[in-house]
Amino acid sequence: MDEVEQKIRELTLEQGANQQQIKSYATEIEGLARQIEKHRMSENCQEQVQRRITATEDAIARLKKVQEGLSQLFRLQLEKRIQEIFSQISFTPYVPRLNENYELMLEDTMAGQPTSVAASTGENQILSLSFIGAIIDRIREWSKGKSGVLMPESSTFPIVMDSPFGSLDGSYRRQVARAVPVLANQLVILVTKTQWRGEVAEDFRF
Repeated sequence: MDEVEQKIRELTLEQGANQQQIKSYATEIEGLARQIEKHRMSENCQEQVQRRITATEDAIARLKKVQEGLSQLFRLQLEKRIQEIFSQISFTPYVPRLNENYELMLEDTMAGQPTSVAASTGENQILSLSFIGAIIDRIREWSKGKSGVLMPESSTFPIVMDSPFGSLDGSYRRQVARAVPVLANQLVILVTKTQWRGEVAEDFRF
């Protein structure tokens, strides 16, 4: 009987220790479950952040493509307008080209194969005038499409030119004098008496 009672006491103590251990394990399991849930929430947040990053990168790539397309379209439209203005002034068969860096050059297309040619001082001046006129024309067209936006009209941006006829002979002076007034709504030209008189004075009387 004594041995049985001693064994019962030992088993009771062991049972209490086991129950205490079970409670300890349960508490530990709850802590691990909370950590697992926390990590799961963190993973969900990371996945959401990654999805946002992916969507943002995709939007940036699409916007860059749109920007490149608009830039290419603007450059081609600008080049076309430069060619139109240049052909109105120049007597040469050369064609202005505008590369991706917006650098102007002349090409001779008479031989069938476009060939770069060196522009003379007068041709460089005509190229500059054509470039400025084309830009103003593009801005004028763009401002028309932005009529709902509060912005200055193209007429508030005048062209101011200092001695535009100095490097030109008589025939080119007349061509420039006829073309320049239509480049902008406001035009200010500074010239000497010798540059003004003759064909320039005649064609500016409008």
